[in-house]
Amino acid sequence: MSEKRKLNHSLLVRLDDDLYGRITEQARQQDVTANSLVRRTMADTLSYPLPPNQTVKAFAPPKPEYIKELYRLRESTAELCGALVQYAIKSRQEGHVMAHEEAEKLIPDVHDAVRNLDRLRKKLEGK
Repeated sequence: MSEKRKLNHSLLVRLDDDLYGRITEQARQQDVTANSLVRRTMADTLSYPLPPNQTVKAFAPPKPEYIKELYRLRESTAELCGALVQYAIKSRQEGHVMAHEEAEKLIPDVHDAVRNLDRLRKKLEGK
């Protein structure tokens, strides 16, 4: 037992695949570890009051740097799309027909790039 551990006892409980899956899914939905969920459920069943600090938040590893860069690229691309829209509006208002047409042609491609970056990010994050 580690010196930091506050709970001294443990039980090994064998579970079938279905029950184990239900426990881990419920724990994921509540953003706690499966052990915390089982501990809380058992305490509730036995009418045993648990201190609030005995619920452990589920560990979420930090996002890799490339995911963070993908977020930044997506935001920059979205800002570019917005700037193109503003440019198209301004060029139309000022009567620059050719510039307006060119900007209007680029907007759908940049907008698609933003959506593609969103899809890629979701795939890389496993969502």
